[in-house]
Amino acid sequence: MDETRKRRRRDRRDPHPPRIVLNDRDKAIIWTVYQYRVLRQDQLQVLFFGSRAAAQRRLALLYHHGFLERQFLLVRPGIMNSPTLYLLDRRGEELLRSEYGMEEVSWNTSHNHVSSDFLDHALAINDVRIAVTLACQKTGYELLAWYSETQIKQDYDRVQVKSAHGRTRSVAVVPDSYFALATPFGNTHFFLELDRGTMTTRRFRDKVEAFLAYYRSGGYEKRYGAKSLRVLTVTLSQRRLENLKAVTEEAGGTVWFWFGVLSDLTPETVLTQPVWQVATREGKAALIAPHS
Repeated sequence: MDETRKRRRRDRRDPHPPRIVLNDRDKAIIWTVYQYRVLRQDQLQVLFFGSRAAAQRRLALLYHHGFLERQFLLVRPGIMNSPTLYLLDRRGEELLRSEYGMEEVSWNTSHNHVSSDFLDHALAINDVRIAVTLACQKTGYELLAWYSETQIKQDYDRVQVKSAHGRTRSVAVVPDSYFALATPFGNTHFFLELDRGTMTTRRFRDKVEAFLAYYRSGGYEKRYGAKSLRVLTVTLSQRRLENLKAVTEEAGGTVWFWFGVLSDLTPETVLTQPVWQVATREGKAALIAPHS
């Protein structure tokens, strides 16, 4: 009985799991977990499965066979009630190398040692990314690229920003993500910032000034090969949104800067419904529209 109980623990691998034959969906799941760094079970469910039970069974197999690591987001007392998180594990890395020819897989076991703050931030960004991905599937738009903060940090630019006192300082330009879409109205390019209310408004203003200086210097166009840019800031509340919008306007930010509340951004709304607010403008707007 004791052995059976151990095998049923969510944080222990079954030493004798049922046999698995990897299918195309399994391989896509492993690749997606690597690209996103960490995903909740419900996030993987909406991307790949029709039901919670199907997601739970298959993801558990991938965990027990060592393709994925499993951790838990401790939001309630006791591990049995905590949301399940999936990250890449050793056999998953091996599969990416053999199946996809990815010799430069940027992963090792230390990447799975992450703080609760990192998890909260990464999972919220991934909520936005999933909403955009599914919205593209619904509309027929194409998600041309998505670069995470980790990818951007591997090779980023710096820009010179002048303070109110006339002093110039060098600032790194590292948004939380960059992505680009192809739509019937042209290609669109975005920086994404996910604000959980932990950043001071002074620090946020610094980021706005850096983005403005980066664009005006020509560094953005040189790096991303595009002239169009919108900076999306996603917050957790309307009150925080209004505060950051005001800070952005005080820093000289105009219609490049868009703001949304995370709970409003779904696959049905994120691209085509008026759920965004724009610096220096009243009301709400859709992100993708003929004259957006």
